[in-house]
Amino acid sequence: IDSVMRRFLPVFAITYAQKLSLLASVPLILAVAAIALLVAAQSRALAEREIAALEKQLIEAKKAELRNYVTQARNGFYFIYGSAAPDDQDAKDQVKQILSAMIYGDDGFFFVYDYDATNLVSPRQTERINRNFKGETDSEGTAVVDNLIEIARQGDGYLTHLWAKPSTGTQAQMITYVTSFPSWRWAVGTGVFIDDVLANVVTARAEVEERI
Repeated sequence: IDSVMRRFLPVFAITYAQKLSLLASVPLILAVAAIALLVAAQSRALAEREIAALEKQLIEAKKAELRNYVTQARNGFYFIYGSAAPDDQDAKDQVKQILSAMIYGDDGFFFVYDYDATNLVSPRQTERINRNFKGETDSEGTAVVDNLIEIARQGDGYLTHLWAKPSTGTQAQMITYVTSFPSWRWAVGTGVFIDDVLANVVTARAEVEERI
């Protein structure tokens, strides 16, 4: 047995040159690994910034679209509202009728709440009309109607919240733009669902992760 082991030991013995080569290779391998991790981390950070910029750009485009919708609608009936008294019910009925007819796409619609949170116009969810929604919250706890009325009281603005899509009945994230008709104490607005934007962001993030 001893003779056999003595015969094979030289095969497994590491020469001085091999030891030097091994010692030189270990730092190199560690350095390459560290560089690879650093490059991956920097690539991921850069990609996240690009994705965040893409998401912001898409959201801002949606907001501009909403504001344009409300501006066009307001211009369409401002001649009625502008010359009407605060208690002119005929003028209010005309404007409500015009807004009720302004539906677009599969889920787009205009709404009206008075400052007491009673719904006056809801063409795609007519069961809400003439009901009070003070204190109503979405599944994340956002007081949607109360917030919209508060925004309208201050002039105009946006609110991001969950809402049931009229076409499917399922909840999705929505951006709503609301403005005020102060003499009538109305909050008037419209919203757009952004599940398509969020889906695009998720897809972009997955593609980036795959590349990294």
